[in-house]
Amino acid sequence: MRRNLALILVFVSLCTIACPQDQSSSLLRQAAHCMIEGPDAKKLMRHKPKVLSLGSYLDTTAYPGEEALYVVAFEDGNPPRGMAFVFFVLQKDRRHIFRAENNATFVLKKKGIEFLEPPMGGAWTEEHMEAAIEHIESAPKIEFDVKDLREKSADVRCESFSDTK
Repeated sequence: MRRNLALILVFVSLCTIACPQDQSSSLLRQAAHCMIEGPDAKKLMRHKPKVLSLGSYLDTTAYPGEEALYVVAFEDGNPPRGMAFVFFVLQKDRRHIFRAENNATFVLKKKGIEFLEPPMGGAWTEEHMEAAIEHIESAPKIEFDVKDLREKSADVRCESFSDTK
């Protein structure tokens, strides 16, 4: 009996650890689809990569009542550089809506992040984007084949901030 209880507890704890990661990687994949199909795809895809190395951070506190998903596409280089996006994620009728709100290109330097093309919105926005990039940079990345990201999904709708105005 104790052995069964111990096995159940181990299983439950593994599920609670694994499930958020599965949801996180699923959100990242869906947002990545919007990145390569959205209005800023030309900047992101200018070197025609076959694989994207991505990381993400879901912020549920900076924008009360909203989920902001920061996604960074890292490029090889010395110093490391990349392009960061922030999506507001909404759920409607079992469908995720990714509304691209902002983006920036950056270089990681010893003294911190230098924006080559800063995000719109001023100092507060830059500080939040920097914090998200730093968080993502220190976490594991996931690689996605670009050809796989191009596949459309009925569960995802991509929007841009400019679409809502």
